[in-house]
Amino acid sequence: MITNELDYDRALIADRKLRILAKEDLHFKNLRTKLRNLIEKYENAEWSNVDKIDDAKLLESDKSEHIAELERIFLENRKQAIRKNLRNLI
Repeated sequence: MITNELDYDRALIADRKLRILAKEDLHFKNLRTKLRNLIEKYENAEWSNVDKIDDAKLLESDKSEHIAELERIFLENRKQAIRKNLRNLI
């Protein structure tokens, strides 16, 4: 369940990663379908009514998107550092 903007932005990042995996594996295709359904449900609940969108909501969305992207970069950098250290051990 996606309950806030940060969860939503994390889900969008996961969806992009699953796009590649889904092409090769049915498990990931099914997982991506479920994730996309959750994303769509959240978008319909939070973003479909234009009257509910105000500056505070847009600011929250921008901040959440920035945080999720920083998390993605951190995780990618950590993964690359681990790989580098493992290569150096061999």
